[in-house]
Amino acid sequence: MEFLIILIVISFLIGTISFALPSKSSREISELRMNASRMGFKISSSNIGQNSFKNKDVNLMIYSIKNETNLKEAHFIRDKKEFILYSPLKLKYEDNFLELISKLNNISEDVIEVAFIGSQISFLWKEKTDITELKKISTELNHI
Repeated sequence: MEFLIILIVISFLIGTISFALPSKSSREISELRMNASRMGFKISSSNIGQNSFKNKDVNLMIYSIKNETNLKEAHFIRDKKEFILYSPLKLKYEDNFLELISKLNNISEDVIEVAFIGSQISFLWKEKTDITELKKISTELNHI
């Protein structure tokens, strides 16, 4: 009987310790976020604070970088495979609007929304474990 109780206690401790250890995927996401922070990205959850994005999926993360473009106010939403302008509508009548949309459509399909807000560009991203994809997104957004 004592042996059975000791065995139950040991299995409970092993289960508790293994539950507390991070999984492989959570370690990869953590490393991606740490590398993104080093590159200058600000990362926040889409369900915390004021979220200006229309997609309310809590699995998506908001990545923000410094806006080095001339575009200071714009919000684009991915509809199926292409971005559409959400606001401001006056941007649709500018001369380079079609060029802007074509550049945005070249960005990774894991980017769901893009918002140009003053001095920063924020985008909703389905996080992947590849930092090179994030670098590519960053350069493409800043070359618009």
